[in-house]
Amino acid sequence: MHLPDTVSSARPALPSLAWGLLRIGAVAFGGLGATLALLNRDLVERRGWLRSSDVTEALAYTKPLPGSTVVQVVTFLGWRLGGWPGAVVATAMFLLPAFAIMTIAAAAVFALPDAPLVRKALAGLQVAVVGILAAAMWRLARSEAGSVPLMIVLVAAFAIGLFVNAAIVVGVAGGGGGALGRGDAHV
Repeated sequence: MHLPDTVSSARPALPSLAWGLLRIGAVAFGGLGATLALLNRDLVERRGWLRSSDVTEALAYTKPLPGSTVVQVVTFLGWRLGGWPGAVVATAMFLLPAFAIMTIAAAAVFALPDAPLVRKALAGLQVAVVGILAAAMWRLARSEAGSVPLMIVLVAAFAIGLFVNAAIVVGVAGGGGGALGRGDAHV
């Protein structure tokens, strides 16, 4: 369901904003793309608080910044909906479920560090996280390296990154991408 590019004129009350972002934060697994889809479905299509263009604008403003793009998008949208109080409430409520889960997991590991079940669960989690990161990187690589020259830069950066400091690789790859990918890159 796609609604017209119109927005309800009334801003949500802070408790409504808090509840909405808490619900999204509780199910926001799968990275940036999945979370953007959740934000769009709930805040745009379901509640009518924002336009799709607001979500896209939030991504455009925050993607170049260091740090978690998802958290920055949520903060920007919270600001758009309720000023600085909205930004603080949206960010805190979005992060609260992850904070609670990590606190419980850390307490279990701390309380039972030598329990075989805890060690096996941690080993499974570590391998799963590596797999999820590899899948996310694969999707990102396919979407960002849209030309043969940029794919060459990507593969070279990967290979060199196994042996060289990441900051050096990023600088060299940026220069290589600029030299090889003029006009080929999409922004």
